[in-house]
Amino acid sequence: MYGEYLKEPIGSIYFFIMFATLSSAILMFRYAVTLRRFLKSFMKISQKVSDGELHSRIQTSASGELGQLARNFNYMMETMENTIEEVEYKHLQLTSVLKSISHGILVIDIDGNIILINDEARKMIKSSCPGEEEGKNIKQIINEMQILTGIKKYIGTRGSNSNDLYLEDETVYKLKIDPVYLQNSKNAIIGSIINIEDITEIIKLENMRKDFVANVSHELKTPLTSINGFVETLIMNENIEVDKRNRFLAIIQKEADRLKRLIEDILLLSSIESKSSIIAEKIRVFDVFKEVYEMVSYITIDKQIDILYNFENEDIFIEGNSDYLKQLFLNLVDNAIKYTAPEGTVEINQYTTNDNVVIEVIDNGVGIPKEDISKIFQRFYRVDKARSRAVGGTGLGLAITKHIVNSLKGTIRVESELNKGSKFIVVLPKKIS
Repeated sequence: MYGEYLKEPIGSIYFFIMFATLSSAILMFRYAVTLRRFLKSFMKISQKVSDGELHSRIQTSASGELGQLARNFNYMMETMENTIEEVEYKHLQLTSVLKSISHGILVIDIDGNIILINDEARKMIKSSCPGEEEGKNIKQIINEMQILTGIKKYIGTRGSNSNDLYLEDETVYKLKIDPVYLQNSKNAIIGSIINIEDITEIIKLENMRKDFVANVSHELKTPLTSINGFVETLIMNENIEVDKRNRFLAIIQKEADRLKRLIEDILLLSSIESKSSIIAEKIRVFDVFKEVYEMVSYITIDKQIDILYNFENEDIFIEGNSDYLKQLFLNLVDNAIKYTAPEGTVEINQYTTNDNVVIEVIDNGVGIPKEDISKIFQRFYRVDKARSRAVGGTGLGLAITKHIVNSLKGTIRVESELNKGSKFIVVLPKKIS
């Protein structure tokens, strides 16, 4: 009786233990399944992240520690994605700024390895591997030796350094190197920023300015010295003969006229170069030429020169400044007359080709030596200085003509042979009505 009574609670205990064990096994199995599913999901998401899909997130209904882990992971990925987007945006901004800079920009570390470079710098240094410079040393990349030497000279130095580099092809670069310091430190240099600026045109313009000032000074000094000398002679000799006095006064007047022409040409050249007060208008080319023709006709009669013209179409128009076009015709026709011997011929032709107006001024005069043809449009350049001054030239006529043609968006060239004559060919865009 007692044994039966004892067996009953023992059986209950066994049943409870078995039930608890089975429940634990079931819970552990479910947890294992949930954990396995979570790990598979985690591995899948981590693979996507490794492949660059930073927007991927763990989707799970798990609670407790797994749920907390999933939330922490998703928050971490969101923060990382935002940070990377911000970095990429700033990199894009920096790249855009570098591309828009007209100078060559190069950033290197203290060992000369390239950190940043823009397209302009790639061209200037003649990069040996365009687009793949970052991380490589400047010695491997820079093929312009003067630039390489200039950079190596100042790597790691304190303060800014600059130098003008004159290359063999007559290009001039200004090389400026500034040190890059470690943040919040004025002693630890970690690299350099290199600015390469093409100053070829600036140097050319500066040289032209210096030459222009020197030439103007010389051209003004000569007639002024002559005028001053004759005036002093007249003042000091009150009883000078009338014929001699008149001859001196004629020379003074001639030199004064030369000064006036020179100053007028300088002012005109300055006005054209500065493009001030230019009013574009529709111009009938033949009308402007006829004005010039009438102005020079008395000279051709006096010199017994035939001036012929042939206009393919007298109703051709261009757009520009009529005074400039008049000056262009006057300079070319007047030059042709001046340098053509008596009983010679000057011919003006006009025709159209495509959308352009072509004007030719042809003479059978003294011509231009082959070696001087490329220089005749320079200011104050004279093929024969004595002859130019004798015929009243200032040395600026063809320079003015060249600038006028440029202002009319055209081109000018010359064909000439010594002692046989010259042909000036002007091409201007036709006004399309």
